[in-house]
Amino acid sequence: MSYPELLIDRAKLKHNVQTLLSMTDKAGIQVHFVTKCLCAWRPAVEVMEEAGVQYFADSRTDNLQSIQDLGLSRMLVRIPMISQAMDTVRYADLSLNSDMEVIEALSDAALALEKEHGVILMVEMGDLREGFMPEEIIETASRVLNLRGVWLAGIGANFNCYGGVIPESRQLAELAELAETIRKRFGIPLPIVSGGNSGSLYLLKEDKMPQGITHLRLGEGYLIGIETSFRRPIGDMFTDVFTLRAEIVELKRKPSVPHGLIGPNSFNEVPVFEDFGNIWRAILAIGEQDTRCDTLAPKDDNIRFLGASSDHMLLDVTHALRDFKVGDILEFTPDYAALLRAMTSPYVKKRLV
Repeated sequence: MSYPELLIDRAKLKHNVQTLLSMTDKAGIQVHFVTKCLCAWRPAVEVMEEAGVQYFADSRTDNLQSIQDLGLSRMLVRIPMISQAMDTVRYADLSLNSDMEVIEALSDAALALEKEHGVILMVEMGDLREGFMPEEIIETASRVLNLRGVWLAGIGANFNCYGGVIPESRQLAELAELAETIRKRFGIPLPIVSGGNSGSLYLLKEDKMPQGITHLRLGEGYLIGIETSFRRPIGDMFTDVFTLRAEIVELKRKPSVPHGLIGPNSFNEVPVFEDFGNIWRAILAIGEQDTRCDTLAPKDDNIRFLGASSDHMLLDVTHALRDFKVGDILEFTPDYAALLRAMTSPYVKKRLV
């Protein structure tokens, strides 16, 4: 056995995926399941396909390339780079777009590859990450429709990211109205009206999703089992699909406050310490190069996070439910940020259970 290790519960992952499929199917909403947090790790994506997923999305063309034979559709959810226009068309049948130069590059790539690529125009609805301004969309749609090699598949909006703006019924109704305007103006079907990510799930739960929203891009919802606007659980979905395990390499009773002249730590931060007296301190062979340590939730609530460097995490295990020794394995439930880094790290072993 090798540590650190990330365990992925196959049954819980299937349950979460199927729960979301059922919820969105009832609302007539299509979902692209975003695999970027998993780095499109094939064993997990295959479980998702077994659970009924046919539409996958990712932010990296490398990841989409690795799952070309899975599902019916693959969407690139990061704005394509001009330098990757060819790979975008090769490995994604749809992409989110907010710049005409990029779309023109996709058109050229599609013609060169003799393929057709679907373009979704992102609309700025308040979060201030990507998107055309609403007043630009009609003209932009007209320009896209005059290009060869690409087709206008839909429009979409982003929330809960850069600005932390929560999607509300008002903004999504405006997005749906804008889509209808495009349909009437140009006489096209425009099938995709993508109303955001897992932050929009609360609207489904509360039956507040406006008519005309036909699509969502979901990642954290099925991975962590929560909607991301208010961080609330979704029905009976599991919030512990993933378990991160790490090994104790030192266990000693030491003071809780360092002594000596305090300066910046290994990440150029000046730490502040609270004095708890002498405590049992466990050092684990896992660090910030492996995961985001401060957002890991120990399975034992009595264990307290102290700090971490690149390769080591320090915990106060004084009041833990059991006694530990060097070589023992501690378990944690990662949040999205910790999971993203753990899946990306080549030093964390991944295993389906």
